[in-house]
Amino acid sequence: MTRATFVALSALALGAATLSAQSRPATPAAPAAPAARPVTAAASGSVIRVRMTQTGARYSFEPATISVHVGDIVEFVNVSGGPHNIEFEKAKIPAGAEGVLNANMTGRLGNLQGPMMMQPNAVYRVSFANAPAGAYEFFCLPHKAMNMKGTITVRR
Repeated sequence: MTRATFVALSALALGAATLSAQSRPATPAAPAAPAARPVTAAASGSVIRVRMTQTGARYSFEPATISVHVGDIVEFVNVSGGPHNIEFEKAKIPAGAEGVLNANMTGRLGNLQGPMMMQPNAVYRVSFANAPAGAYEFFCLPHKAMNMKGTITVRR
């Protein structure tokens, strides 16, 4: 084989390898754990922890009813019985709250719906920065039929 043929074949092989690598889909990166997600809106208040649990056939938020101030963060922790998530009832939140919540809920699956928390001790945070005062009813979608619901009251 002549040197020119060798160089031509090498260039052809390199080009084919490059095209092959470019045509393959990229391997998706592993999703970030909910605990690592930043709060979108600036939060300046306290962090209130809500545990998501299963005891026997009972699924619950502990506590299920809480009061927060504008700027506080509610931290939902998947303790047992997952997967869990947090979703707000669109018809049962104050006027003007939908856009604020959607902006403050990172990694949403849909309107007013946080991601599924699959792992024990996974954390999902919802900021109430800029949130209108009033009652916010929420639930866990996989366990809504089992009455896994709660209410957050936002105060000024």
